[in-house]
Amino acid sequence: RGESVATRKKKATMGGLEGRKEEGSGLVFKLHPLVIINLSDHYTRNDLNVRAKGRVIGCLLGEQKGREIHITNTFELSFKEGGEASGEVDREHLGLKKEQYNTVFPTLEVVGWYSTGAAVDEEGDMRIHKTISEVNESPVFLLFDPTISGANKDLPIKLYETALHVIEGVPSQIFVQGKYTVDSLEAERIAVAEVARLVPSGGKAGASEQVSSHMTSMGSAIKMLRDRIAVILDTVKQMRDGRLPMDHALLREVGSLVGRLPVGTDRVKESLLSDYNDTLLLTYLSAMTKGNAAMHDLVNKVNATYDTKGPLRSRGGLGGGSSGSQHFSSQHLF
Repeated sequence: RGESVATRKKKATMGGLEGRKEEGSGLVFKLHPLVIINLSDHYTRNDLNVRAKGRVIGCLLGEQKGREIHITNTFELSFKEGGEASGEVDREHLGLKKEQYNTVFPTLEVVGWYSTGAAVDEEGDMRIHKTISEVNESPVFLLFDPTISGANKDLPIKLYETALHVIEGVPSQIFVQGKYTVDSLEAERIAVAEVARLVPSGGKAGASEQVSSHMTSMGSAIKMLRDRIAVILDTVKQMRDGRLPMDHALLREVGSLVGRLPVGTDRVKESLLSDYNDTLLLTYLSAMTKGNAAMHDLVNKVNATYDTKGPLRSRGGLGGGSSGSQHFSSQHLF
């Protein structure tokens, strides 16, 4: 009874964050890799050049297709004079950046905003959220936790929507955690694969380092695939034994995935051998091309050396009485 209205409102808000994860608008959010890369880059630059562990904010850009919202890009925002302590977004800067991005990407619109931090700040974040609501009436809030934790296997990203709740007879908006999935287009997958090929800061990576990096990434991908197949297999076994209820939609997806695989070990072996032979053939052709190029380079150097020293005569020549330069070609060596 002695609690204040603000305290009860704060507890209700925390209850909305923790106890109502399934509640929301019912929209499906697709988060694209470029958003995660931009977020990490923004935080890293701010951490190194402006203020260590400082908070960064920005807008999320995307487009809505039916019940799906694809979050594909971002742009950075700044606080008003006074910095982070003011807690107010620079509206003029927001309008200018929005206009610039609409000129370059006319199909994208502001769908929400992002911030770094370990947890939601109910009052400060809601104040920024209301500012973004002037651009989009129902924005989403993406919270990125830059703290490195070895125990956490998931992305340090949480997505929040707002829901209207009556607290002490007063309608109030609170944050409600929503679901999202990471989605990517073919071009984005290629770009991310190229970014993953890290080069040491000292200069270009050698051949062995590149092979080692490639094999490490391939090994991690295979290990992840194996772990996910083990989860699917365990789930199907539990359904078969009756420990889990039958999910026919999931079983259909598993059946469709299995149907894409080649049937029979002979076909798999034949396909692997064919790929292996093609790889060996390319390796041999590459070696022959390099050897031929080296041979031509050697012949050119020999001819240049004889031309520089002058003609070889009968006394100092190679068994002939005729004068003139002795030119070689790669045909004499075969």
